[in-house]
Amino acid sequence: MKLLPTILLVVLWMLSALEPEAQEVFLCGSRYQALADASVGLSGCWSVFGNQAGLIGIKQPEIAGSFQNRFLVDELSTRSGLLAIPVHSSVFAVSLYQFGKIPFRQEKFGFAYSQRISPSLNFGMQFNYYQLFLSEDNRSAGATGLELGVQYHLSDRLVFGFHILNPYQTRIKVMSGSYNYPSRIDIGALYHLSECLRISSEIEKDVSRHLSIKTGIEYVILEMFYIRAGISSNPHQLSAGIGFPVKKLTIDMATTYNQYLGNSPSVSFQYQF
Repeated sequence: MKLLPTILLVVLWMLSALEPEAQEVFLCGSRYQALADASVGLSGCWSVFGNQAGLIGIKQPEIAGSFQNRFLVDELSTRSGLLAIPVHSSVFAVSLYQFGKIPFRQEKFGFAYSQRISPSLNFGMQFNYYQLFLSEDNRSAGATGLELGVQYHLSDRLVFGFHILNPYQTRIKVMSGSYNYPSRIDIGALYHLSECLRISSEIEKDVSRHLSIKTGIEYVILEMFYIRAGISSNPHQLSAGIGFPVKKLTIDMATTYNQYLGNSPSVSFQYQF
């Protein structure tokens, strides 16, 4: 573990030296959105869109879905769905994410695998297939990608997380050129201040943007109601949301506010069999 900080610094430097690319448009569910997407230390089924190592926290099969109306523009809306199934000490998950509508639509299909390596260390990976439709081509083109993540439980209250998206160049060639998908690293932690209050924070380095810092806080009221808020930089955004379980069903709602583009409300659900 002593080599880990050095390795992370080297990887961050390598990513910062690459040429700029397109920004990632595939975001997480409403819970993660309310927490400013500071999700690298979180666990649950929505980790399939965050840090796949967090899937190991699933004990029963779960299905989930989400809808977001980005900046209240219908053409920028996103839809997602997932199915996660635990098998002994592992968890398998499939996911689908769709952004935009024709004439410009992006899709992401994922197959994830999470494994508990030791009582303190979890590992996760996901194979992605990106699909892009442009009206000028009148066809869909695709490319493959990869995600890797780990979570290390330093104590009962502190979880360290690390996640890398597309460690190699992922691009789709179209008639007008090529569309490059971003390479990104997230490093952060989740800290349980008490049984009711937890804070999640992370640093994100995307080759197409400057360093971004994201922090979210979640307060639980009698395990029946969740209040969440978050803040992020580059771009500067505020977020907030709520969540409430109804037996085996959990419903989350959130919104993100950008001072230039406005609000992006979302709603999501997850059902545990």
